[in-house]
Amino acid sequence: MIGHHPAKATLLSAGLALALIGGPAVQAAQPASAAAKSAASQKEEWLIPTGERWSSATEIERLAYVLGILNLAMVEYQLTGPNPKHRTTVPRLIKALDGMTVPQIVETVDAYYKANPDKQQEPIIQVIWFQIVKPKAGQSKAK
Repeated sequence: MIGHHPAKATLLSAGLALALIGGPAVQAAQPASAAAKSAASQKEEWLIPTGERWSSATEIERLAYVLGILNLAMVEYQLTGPNPKHRTTVPRLIKALDGMTVPQIVETVDAYYKANPDKQQEPIIQVIWFQIVKPKAGQSKAK
């Protein structure tokens, strides 16, 4: 099982901070019409982000989405440990994604939606779970 890795946690936190700081800087550099379009799109609510949103998202938005999932999982994992008292998917998520970089996860999701244009309505988290986590979770049970 994965233990507490201060360097990994620091890198994840730094990456999220850079993504959050970089967004406003990039937006400030956009022409007024692009900034207005961006502000209008931000008003739309993302109930469950799907492949439609993923396909139109910028690379920074994609990385930030994956990084947000990873940060949330790492926080819960650090608080509950590898054997949480309540049922959770986090230990499997952490174990399956261990060793993968954020860009590799983004590439996997990109490849899935490109190979399956008819599945654009599938939620992004579902793609991550069934294309990355579940196959690796099945392998660990067989060992």
